[in-house]
Amino acid sequence: MSQAPPILGSTGPFYMFSLEETFELLAEAGFDGVELMITQDRVSQDPLRMAAVARRYGMPVPAIHGPFLLATWFVFGTDPKGKIERCVEYAETARVPTVVIHPPYRWQNTYAAWLVERIERVREETGVTIAVENMFPVWLNGRRLQFHNGIEPQEIGQYPYVALDLSHAAVAGVDILDAYATLGDQVVHTHVSNNAGRGRDTHAALDQGILPVPEFLEELTASGFSGGVTLELDVRPLADDRTALIEFLRENVALARANLDAGAQRVRQGRMAP
Repeated sequence: MSQAPPILGSTGPFYMFSLEETFELLAEAGFDGVELMITQDRVSQDPLRMAAVARRYGMPVPAIHGPFLLATWFVFGTDPKGKIERCVEYAETARVPTVVIHPPYRWQNTYAAWLVERIERVREETGVTIAVENMFPVWLNGRRLQFHNGIEPQEIGQYPYVALDLSHAAVAGVDILDAYATLGDQVVHTHVSNNAGRGRDTHAALDQGILPVPEFLEELTASGFSGGVTLELDVRPLADDRTALIEFLRENVALARANLDAGAQRVRQGRMAP
């Protein structure tokens, strides 16, 4: 029988909370697990301390996000190769199967060539999957500036494993259903949110934006996707209202679960058809 993938909560948007508070919130909201973003928070940088927090709240951590944001540029050093090696060691120690990273910048040609080979070797040697996340252009005075070598599906498809971010795709003007159909089995992880359609990375609630999120989630399960589905939602407006924040998270978990279950039901009905 087809089974819906787990729904994870990203710790990234909860930077205003401690890691302990974040795990508590995600557990109370009903997530199946957590995608841990490595930040300046010392606990997030220590795989053993992080795992202890995860155990306290009964929340598995199937994925970590490496420190590739501008705000975390100095975490694990500034050399992207070194960052990846540290992340793989972290994943092995904490028994995390997936590491999400950002693609190289367009001028990092040597690193980009190294990365493709390294991803394959890490998978063979450790079983850890390094998934490269699609990024988005920056709009400046009406001009589209592309800093990363991994925005369009054809670009991100050069990497063996992909983490498909829906809000990033929206900013890039990429159709999320077409992107998933193009990349196919290369998509091993997803960052799910909607987008307001204003040319910015808004990570909106699942039912508030321009993206066909329900159809995407249903297609994930119907196609046999077995990776992680991480809800990466902007929680800043609710940071000071715990009750409203929990309700917001629960609503989005319920929406995601219903859409994923619809895909699983579609598969079951197809199998039962004469």
